[in-house]
Amino acid sequence: MSKSIFIAGRLILGLLIFTCTLGGEDIDWEALQCSREMTAVRIAGSIDVDGVLDEEAWELAEPAADFIQKLPDTGAPASEKTEVRILYNEEMLYIGAHCWDSAGREGIVVNDITKDFEVRDSDGFKVGLDTYNDDRNGFLFVTNPAGGRFDLQSSKDGDLLNKNWNGIWYSATTIDDRGWHLEFAIPFKTLRFNSDEIQEWGINFERRIRRKSEDSYWSPIPPPYYTSRVSTAGTLKGLQGIHQSTNMYLKPFVSAPLTRREKDDWDFQPEAGVEVFKWAVSSQLVFDATLNTDFSQVEADDVKANLTRFSLYFPEKRDFFLENSGVFSWGPKVERNRNPELLPFFSRRIGLTDDGELVPILGGGRLTGRAGRYSIGIMSMQTDEFRTSPDEDDEEESELVPGTNFSMIRIKRDIFSKSDIGAIAINKELGGPEFNRTYGVDANLNFFTYLNINSYILRTESEGETDRDYAGSLHVAWKDEFWDLKGGHTMIGDEFNPEVGFVPRTGMYKSFGQFGITPRPNGRIRGIREINPSVSTRYIENMDGNLESRKNNLTLRTFFNDSSMLYLDLESKYEHLYEPFEIRDDITLDLGAYSWKEYTAWYESDQSRMLGVRGMYKTGGFWSGNIDRYMVAMKFHPTYKFAAEVQLDRNDVTLPEGDFIVDLVGTKLNYSFSNRMFLNALIQYDSDEAEVFSNIRFNFMYKPLSDIYLVYNERRDVNDNQVLDRALTLKLTYVLPF
Repeated sequence: MSKSIFIAGRLILGLLIFTCTLGGEDIDWEALQCSREMTAVRIAGSIDVDGVLDEEAWELAEPAADFIQKLPDTGAPASEKTEVRILYNEEMLYIGAHCWDSAGREGIVVNDITKDFEVRDSDGFKVGLDTYNDDRNGFLFVTNPAGGRFDLQSSKDGDLLNKNWNGIWYSATTIDDRGWHLEFAIPFKTLRFNSDEIQEWGINFERRIRRKSEDSYWSPIPPPYYTSRVSTAGTLKGLQGIHQSTNMYLKPFVSAPLTRREKDDWDFQPEAGVEVFKWAVSSQLVFDATLNTDFSQVEADDVKANLTRFSLYFPEKRDFFLENSGVFSWGPKVERNRNPELLPFFSRRIGLTDDGELVPILGGGRLTGRAGRYSIGIMSMQTDEFRTSPDEDDEEESELVPGTNFSMIRIKRDIFSKSDIGAIAINKELGGPEFNRTYGVDANLNFFTYLNINSYILRTESEGETDRDYAGSLHVAWKDEFWDLKGGHTMIGDEFNPEVGFVPRTGMYKSFGQFGITPRPNGRIRGIREINPSVSTRYIENMDGNLESRKNNLTLRTFFNDSSMLYLDLESKYEHLYEPFEIRDDITLDLGAYSWKEYTAWYESDQSRMLGVRGMYKTGGFWSGNIDRYMVAMKFHPTYKFAAEVQLDRNDVTLPEGDFIVDLVGTKLNYSFSNRMFLNALIQYDSDEAEVFSNIRFNFMYKPLSDIYLVYNERRDVNDNQVLDRALTLKLTYVLPF
């Protein structure tokens, strides 16, 4: 071991010993949570959702109060008073809250009101609902003092979040010298719950006071977790005789795209179809259908630099595939900005090529939800025949892709208090004899509050017989207020081929482990909220048992009281190439062993301020040479209506085989006319492609789930300033309830 590794190891070991002496908070969280109950009061009339709470009916409900801090002073009473009341009638659940603030208007911080705004950078209020009361699945509704709106679905007790889910609900806020106030109205048909005459739901509330970086909860939550961890929620009683009634709506669309490719004439082909037909088959099962589906309004992906041998992961953004997507989830929780190692079902394989080209979708249907202790997901989609775009106008290089059917079924059964077992089957039919199938079983087990065990076995089938078309995994994790421990083993055969899934790397045996702690000084170290030192290792062999990759990390994350963060990492890597690796055109790495070390420093300032900064510097070895990566991003938001962000990312690589530089430049501009009308622009430059990508979107939500979009997309070659693609699309959607 080199001297630098030895010194860094001693520093980390010393820090681990020191931080262990800080200890954790001696708080009986379960006792605090068990005591949290509130009652909803039924009313005959309705509430005018204006954020004033001046109806007499609000006085009928006993308020939920006495919030407890999660951070910065863990376990202490909240520094400001919050009161929440709940009413309901046949159709609506009403939630009203007073968020008192001793600093009045001057103490309130709001930086964003865009749809699904960044909640951590503003004062805010969250409602979490566990409508099945199963400690697994939930809905989250969020607002801030200026009326920003955010909603999501959660599953696996908060481990899986669907932030792109959109539901019908109403909200309003007001601000005065005493603080700010809010009202929510959530239709019961937006939610999913069982058919019992008397209902008990899990419920929790979170309040964020941004100037103090304070998060407090009505039903206290340990620091590692958030409102989406519904197993920590309190209990909502008093709901009786509520039903979803007939929950059916049709969402047709008309789209008028005007498109042009390089040297071609403009093409105008209006489209019409059904974006979604929704029918609540029961109080817990929902059927969705789509016809001649169009996704022209979907925001563009962020450009990424790929310096690895494997594919990068881009998340799903299309509405049809998002609701109840947690039913189709697979494997352990994936850390933010990390590639999943295996997904048997990845919805972006439907209607998109690997190069991001749109494939016409004729239609499809999906049934999702619950039936007793079972979670069910059934889906079938049909795409049309499609010819890919040729490279450099060479028609012979285009490919005719036949119409394809994608079908799958996913079933999970609840066992014990917070665990489940399940099975999945996926079929891809291209017509004729060509097919691809994936099937398997999995288990997700949770014990002792903090212990999670996840395991699965999968197999694929295609034309021809193979003997390495299988995959399996066992992951174990323990995460509480202090300890963060992980370990596991994954095997993926070199013939494992889920064509409707995502698997960046096959033909491997992978073992990994991580040891980390998260002490919170609680004022004993000035300015620091949390320290997270960790050590981790990853070891990958090929199917013949030969070492292929090894990575060891010494990491230190420090979170400050103002929500800024510093990340330091020392990474030691080993790679053995058993076949040449073309890292860039005309730059190929030969067979053999490579080892190197990388050093990374990342800093993120307080993003609630008018000017927020993020920066990263990475240096060290890289394969047979060296790398220097510089990233800096600045975000300017003088008001909550406008924000501008610029990010520069440069990878400067020096290798004996050849040098290269990858530059990525991104600019984001957002203007919110109101909390229902937005203008967004994303302009990106990628030096690898020598292209500039522009995506400008105007969105007016003139009623819930009904939108007008005006979208402009352009792809331009910077070498000759030639427009490669250009499109202007006007799209209108309208919800017709039944």
